[in-house]
Amino acid sequence: MISTPIRRYGAAILMLLTAAFSGEVIAKTHAQTTSYKAHTSSHKHSKTLSSTKKVSSKTISSKKVSSKKVSSKLASSKQEYSRNSAKSSSLPDLRKYPSGTPRKKAFLRTVMPYITSQNAAITAERNWLVSKQYDNRWSPTERARLKDIAKRYKVSWSGNTRRIPWNTLLDRVDIIPDSMVATMAAAESGWGTSKLARNNNNLFGMKCAKGRCNNGPGKVKGYSQFDSVKESVGAYAANLNTNPAYASFRKSRAQLRKADQEVTASTMIHKLSGYSTQGKRYNNYLFAMYQDNQRLIAAHM
Repeated sequence: MISTPIRRYGAAILMLLTAAFSGEVIAKTHAQTTSYKAHTSSHKHSKTLSSTKKVSSKTISSKKVSSKKVSSKLASSKQEYSRNSAKSSSLPDLRKYPSGTPRKKAFLRTVMPYITSQNAAITAERNWLVSKQYDNRWSPTERARLKDIAKRYKVSWSGNTRRIPWNTLLDRVDIIPDSMVATMAAAESGWGTSKLARNNNNLFGMKCAKGRCNNGPGKVKGYSQFDSVKESVGAYAANLNTNPAYASFRKSRAQLRKADQEVTASTMIHKLSGYSTQGKRYNNYLFAMYQDNQRLIAAHM
C-alpha cells in the first residue's frame, strides 16, 4: 500500500507533465495560427497590390487615351482655326444675315479690325516722322525707313536728310477716321453684299487704271480686284493719301492738324470731293448714313 506522501508527490509530477505538454501544444497552435495569418495577410496584400497595379494601369491607359483625344481635338481645332483664318481674309457672304442691324453688325465685325489696324500702322509711322523732324542724326536703318515711306506715299526725295520734304510727308502720312472708312465701305458695298464686294473684295468701288486691270473669271471687270479685305482697306487709304484727285482732302486735314483740332469723320466726310460724280449730294448721303449708324460703328471700334 502506497503512503500518502508518495501519492501526493506522484500527482504533482503528473500535473507538471500535463502542463508542459499543454504549453507545447498551445505554442505550436499559436505558431501555426500566426503563420497562417501572416500568409493570409501577405496573400491579401499581394492581391491588393495586384489590384492597385491593374487599376493604376487602367488609369494610366485611360489618361493616355484621354490625352490622345485632347491632343486630337487641339490639332483639329488648330486646323479649323487655320481654315477659318484663311477664309476670313476674303469677305464672307453677308447675304445670309437678315438685312438691317444683324447684317450691319456682321459687316462691321468683318471689316473694322482691318480699318483700325490700318490706321494704327499709319499713326505709328506718322509719330516716327514727327519724332525725327528736328533730328540731325540719321542711322542707315532710319534712312532706309524714310526712303520706304516716301516711296509708298509717292513723295519725291533725293535721299539728302538735310532736304526732307516734311510738309508733303506729314500731309500724306495721316489717318482717315475709322468711322468715315467704315461708312464709305458700307455705302459703296451695300454693307458687303454687292457683286463687286463679293467677287473682287472691293469695298470702296475703286476702278482700276487702264491697262492695269487683271480681272479673272467671275470678277467684275473694270474695277480693282483684291485678294483680301485687308488689301482693299489698304488700297483705299493709299488712294486718298496719294492720289492728286484728293489733294484738297489732305489739305483740309493738314489744316486741322496745324490748328491742333481733331480729325473726325463728321468733319472729313464734308471735305472729301471728287470721289463721286454726285458731288455734294454724295457727301450729304455719306454724312446721313454716318449719323444713322454712328453708335453701331462706335461699338465695333
